Amino acid sequence: MKIPETNGLIDNIYKYVQTYVEIAKLEVEERVQETIKKLIIGAILVLSGLLLLLFFLLTLALFLNHVFKSEYLGFLVVTVLLAIVITFVFYLGKKLLKPDTITESIEVETQSTFQEN
Repeated sequence: MKIPETNGLIDNIYKYVQTYVEIAKLEVEERVQETIKKLIIGAILVLSGLLLLLFFLLTLALFLNHVFKSEYLGFLVVTVLLAIVITFVFYLGKKLLKPDTITESIEVETQSTFQEN
């Protein structure tokens, strides 16, 4: 009985694994590049939006200065409005991020059960 040569088979398996690793590296590289592109585009959009908001608020403050015939009252009104909006968003975000009371009660019951045993 003749023993088949395994050199060719081992070489083929090695080349297959090597090719598989190279393909995996390329896929990871593509994903990283796509993520970086998305982050850059997102950063540009956020900065553009912030600049738009800044210029809008400055224009509104200057307009209110003209309406109130004052040098600072428009800026004061815009600042107070911004403070109110930020406070509202802060408390709304805090309320939305608060865990459910049902989940808390389940955790308390689970902890008390484990402490009894």
